[in-house]
Amino acid sequence: MMTLKQVKDWLKPQIKADCWKIGFYDNTKDKTICVRNLASSKNKLAIGGLSDTHSVVKGVSIVVHWNKNPDESEQTAQSIYDLFYGKEIMIDDFKVVKCDMRNDEPVSVGVDNSGVYEYVIELWITYENLIKEV
Repeated sequence: MMTLKQVKDWLKPQIKADCWKIGFYDNTKDKTICVRNLASSKNKLAIGGLSDTHSVVKGVSIVVHWNKNPDESEQTAQSIYDLFYGKEIMIDDFKVVKCDMRNDEPVSVGVDNSGVYEYVIELWITYENLIKEV
């Protein structure tokens, strides 16, 4: 099973951020990226059970809490979006076969109380199933 930590660890060397979080973030720190679960019902168990199910879907929501510069914030969010869109990648030992983006671009959720711009990227990562029934 792919975890949020694995997604965060895959992103980390590709995006320079001051703070990385899983699940929740401290909005007092600029240039923060948080990887969270996205509710999903996209997993389908194949007829024949787990051993015949060849792919798994992981729902991921990435919050980009960046800075007070709207252009820099949008460009950072777009660069993260571009790492997934249309790509077949490896996250840890998982071969990703498809990334379904929920939206056509990162979604601006405005600014926080201190004027820091925030974006959200939501996607479903379809990867090869490594777990088989015993």
